[in-house]
Order: sequence, then structure tokens, then C-alpha cells
Amino acid sequence: MPDRQDDDPVSQALRMRASDADRERVAGVLRDAFAEGRLSPVEHEERLAEVYRATTYGELVPVLHDLPVPPGTLAVPMGPGAGVVAVTSGTGSASGEGGALVIAPDLAGSAETNAVAIFGGFERKDRWVVAPKMTSVCIFGGGRLDLTQAVLTSQETEISAVCVFGGLDIVVPEGVVVRLEAAAVFGGNDAPTGEPPPPGAPIVRITGAAIFGGISVRRPKPKKEWRKRLTG
Repeated sequence: MPDRQDDDPVSQALRMRASDADRERVAGVLRDAFAEGRLSPVEHEERLAEVYRATTYGELVPVLHDLPVPPGTLAVPMGPGAGVVAVTSGTGSASGEGGALVIAPDLAGSAETNAVAIFGGFERKDRWVVAPKMTSVCIFGGGRLDLTQAVLTSQETEISAVCVFGGLDIVVPEGVVVRLEAAAVFGGNDAPTGEPPPPGAPIVRITGAAIFGGISVRRPKPKKEWRKRLTG
């Protein structure tokens, strides 16, 4: 009987052979960590030796397990139509446009769990850490959660949203499963359609309710569309 891990895209990616360019990018992260005082001279030398001995992505991951890792450091091809995997802390996810959506369970303790707008607004964007379960409240206000460069802390992320005379806009990169399960009462919710994400892709589930308000989940706008608008 075949190993179940054979069907896991992350496990498949970790077994793939790394290139010299991959090793150099990881070595660059180690050099930065050493310069910032995160690693001692001995630790730096030991980890560099591990990097240059590594033949697969799975052997490179442990070297970075306790260091800040820039998005896309280990962008691993997964085959036709499957996007890429961004590997950090031993796990990965499908990428968004222009970068990789990272899953780092070890950062769950420092993740954001609440975003509230009452007669006002909020915005979360760029590199921020998302808790496995997050609450978002918009009452006579609006909010925006941009996940395209965010760090997730679970394979499945639940956003519990409550919008009363307000609206919530959620931007989710390609290659992520979107499940919009929030109710709409005298309001409206919408989610993206299109090609189904690859097997094993991370899941973003939106629950809760929009009352005289709305919840909109969308993909990032293609860069070409923006160029057309700028050039007329």
C-alpha cells in the first residue's frame, strides 16, 4: 500500500531536490541573522555547513526553524497548475500572486485574534500574523483583511465576522480554498469563483453574519489590470 504522504503536496515538495540558488538564499538568511546577533559565530558556521550539505528542501527547512524568514525564501515548484509551496517551520502553503503565503504554527502565540471597527475602520495588510481563529467586528464601520502576504498559523483559518451596518473586505491569494459560510440578513456576501485550488491547499473559512451590511472575499487584482488603468 502506498504511503499516505505520497498524496500530500507539502511532503512531495519537501522531498524535491534543492538548487544552488535555494542554498544561497538560505545562506543569505543565516548571514543576516548572524549580523543581527540572532546566531553566535559557532551556530552560524554549523548551520552554513548544514545548508551546503543539504540536497532536498526538507533538509533546508530545519536550518531556519527559529529565524525570521522572508516570504519566498524557499519557493518550491509543485508541478503543473499547483503553484508553489512556501516552506517555513516545517509546513507550507500554496502561494499568492508575487509571493508565498506562509504557514507558521509556532507563531500562533503572537498572532492577531481580533480586529474591531465601531464607527471607524481598520486594515491589516503586508506581513502580519493571523491566528487560527480570528474575530472581526464592523459596526457602522468597515474593515479590510489582506492575506496576500500574511503569515497563517494553521492549515485552516476561521474568521468569525460580524458586520452590522458595516462591511468587511477580505483579500485572499490564489491557491487558497475560500469557504464563505456567513449568513446575510438584509445584506450581502460574495466570494470568488474560478479554478479550484490544488489538493492540500490552505483553507480560509468565514463564518458569522452580515446584518444590513456585507462581507466580500476576493482575489488580488491582476497587475496587468492596474497597468491598463494607469496607461489608460
